Amino acid sequence: MNFRETNEDLFEQSRMSFGDHLEELRKVLIKALYGVAIGCVFGFWFASDVVEILVQPLADAIEEYDSYDAEQQLIEKYGYIPPEYLHLIHRENVAPKLVQVDPTQFLLMLQDLVPDLGTSIPVQHYSFRKSHFQDGKLKSFCQRLSTQTSSDAGALAKLKAIWAELPPVDQATITRIAKVTGEGSDSDLSAVLQVLNRLASNAKLYEAEAFQVDLVEGASGFLATLSPEKPRPLASIKAKLDEEFDLSLNRRLNRSLITSEFPDQLNPLIVDLVSVEIWESTKFKPQALGVGEGFGVWLKAGLFTGLTIAGPWVFFQLWAFVAAGLYPHEKKHIHVFLPISIVLFGAGVLLAFFFVFQPVLGFLFSFNRSMGIAPEMRINEWLSFVMFLPLGFGIAFQLPLVMLFMNRIGLFQVEDYLKKWRVAVMIIFVLAMFLTPADPISMLLLAVPLSILYFTGIAMCKWMPRSENPFGDDAAVT
Repeated sequence: MNFRETNEDLFEQSRMSFGDHLEELRKVLIKALYGVAIGCVFGFWFASDVVEILVQPLADAIEEYDSYDAEQQLIEKYGYIPPEYLHLIHRENVAPKLVQVDPTQFLLMLQDLVPDLGTSIPVQHYSFRKSHFQDGKLKSFCQRLSTQTSSDAGALAKLKAIWAELPPVDQATITRIAKVTGEGSDSDLSAVLQVLNRLASNAKLYEAEAFQVDLVEGASGFLATLSPEKPRPLASIKAKLDEEFDLSLNRRLNRSLITSEFPDQLNPLIVDLVSVEIWESTKFKPQALGVGEGFGVWLKAGLFTGLTIAGPWVFFQLWAFVAAGLYPHEKKHIHVFLPISIVLFGAGVLLAFFFVFQPVLGFLFSFNRSMGIAPEMRINEWLSFVMFLPLGFGIAFQLPLVMLFMNRIGLFQVEDYLKKWRVAVMIIFVLAMFLTPADPISMLLLAVPLSILYFTGIAMCKWMPRSENPFGDDAAVT
């Protein structure tokens, strides 16, 4: 191969041996580490503020998710969204939630907090109500109680004990309803409920011999560990009553004993809860599930902030290392490339933070909504995501600068970039797939700008002014 004659002395000052390159690399790395260390000092100082800023896109996305769900709840309830609720949902960041409340416990609390109001509402604890009777079983209940019929000796003894505790007037009521034609009227049901509620207040019913087999507690202590039994709540209630009599516990125990003897006529006892709509805050609060996770978050945020602050200095050192191995006519490009490199990196980071996070989170949360999964994200996982995505965008945005540099040192010509643009776009989409999370939105939001930047790089190669080539314009390799 024959080269065009040139003045060899022109390159004497810029030729570096392999050892010189290593020494220059060592100096650059030390300077870069100094910059990173100083940046991290400021980063750890402002780490808490940085975490608050980085969490904001996630908080906005989750609050938007909750606001949408709140609107859907109102539509299901009313068929439309009442306009007076919009301020609560979107301004006050609260959403409706249905909770189940025990009305008896609520009234008891009301009596304690507001005696004048609470005592005006009578509360009869553990009462029999209409809902406790199975449909069409009123007459059957009265017949079984009045005749005390049962093939089981224990059940028969309990029926007789219940009947024995009824005063004659209540026995007459039960006997009368057992003989009526048809199922019985609403007045008959009210009369039976009054009989049962008076019986529930009877302090002697649970003391009957027939019930004692159900009210004896099981083994305790060491024997319980050898042969564990299911808890026996009725025995626990009786033990409590033996210590100190309480009318509400007395009614609770008697009602349970009576209900258990009429499984075909009375429904199982359950707490009658009522649905109450409350409004709770949808403000996002980051979660840390480990003891040391808070410190890890602070450390990670500080390092991220420090690297961001030191980024321009690190870029400067990297370009200085590259410039040390270039010829004088090539070093001039560094003064142009360095500020462009920093601007492009910042543009990629800002694009990811302000324009990519929201659509990406909206897309990912749509799958949570379709599967009924509440988006409860850990702060540590989110910081890993929020730091990786802007970094990938910032690095990828160096594309036009890399293209320009390779063109200026003669590795590629503009014609090469234009000829292979289809292959380049395909490679860009593949790289975007690896530089972004596993969702198509973020991939497209990176690949489309990079494709535009590819053609921007071609324009920069074509129209940015060139420095004079010391070989001459027609220097070539033959």
